[in-house]
Amino acid sequence: MAKSNIFVLVLVTFIVASCSDKTVITSNLRHPYAMCEYDGGILISNFGGDAVDYNNTKATGFVTYYKNGSNQVVIPAGNGLYSPKGMAVKESFLFVADVNKIVVFDLDGYKKVDEIEFPQGDAFVGDLLVMGNALFASVANYDRIYLLDITAPRQIDHTSLLEYVELPCPSTLKLMGEYILVSSNSFGKADREDKIIHIIDDLGNPSIRPIIHEHGDYQGLAFSPNKTRLIFCNQERNGYIGNLVFENGEYSYEQVTDDQSLLNSLLLLDGKMYI
Repeated sequence: MAKSNIFVLVLVTFIVASCSDKTVITSNLRHPYAMCEYDGGILISNFGGDAVDYNNTKATGFVTYYKNGSNQVVIPAGNGLYSPKGMAVKESFLFVADVNKIVVFDLDGYKKVDEIEFPQGDAFVGDLLVMGNALFASVANYDRIYLLDITAPRQIDHTSLLEYVELPCPSTLKLMGEYILVSSNSFGKADREDKIIHIIDDLGNPSIRPIIHEHGDYQGLAFSPNKTRLIFCNQERNGYIGNLVFENGEYSYEQVTDDQSLLNSLLLLDGKMYI
């Protein structure tokens, strides 16, 4: 699947509107996939390699750190990352979703300290979300979200990795207060009518309901600055981002890049939307 190896920075105010005002970042990027805010900057996972491969067998994956207009490689290729996807930070530790595993790095020196493998051997681990001492992990090809105890990031009990809830093709995870929003994306593997955006209402006793009913391949979730809107990508609409109004459930799409761009990740930071 062809896709552009750039991020587009779009300036926003209270809604995603000024899409004509954008900056393109290309330095040190190679098939970038996801972003994670850290210490006033952005960690960016990259597949590396010659082509996009969600199940890479070579350790070409790497992570860059973008801050103050500069994007530097902080975890080079060859450090145990193959197709690094979603990331999450707890204290000084970075958790990276990868092929059939979660890789843990100490951000003090960016050294790898652990990796937690999924027992089945073929897990498409797409995104991670930290909530307290719990790490949620989406696995699209298992139709499940998993839960891992990360109370002690340097001494994680690998046996604490458990199934949390069943959900169709879960991909991006986004925390909203005491709820979790989950986008569904089959990455071209299945054509299903339940590939939508869900919300998990009760995290202690998971209750799932849809907030968008339109079939799609949803990826990347962010909130408007005043939290009244959900901004999202639908990979069945290349180059567009969606905008859902929570109050009435209405949503629309706006083009931000060319029609060949497959949008993966969204991050709002300091009044700018990174895509």
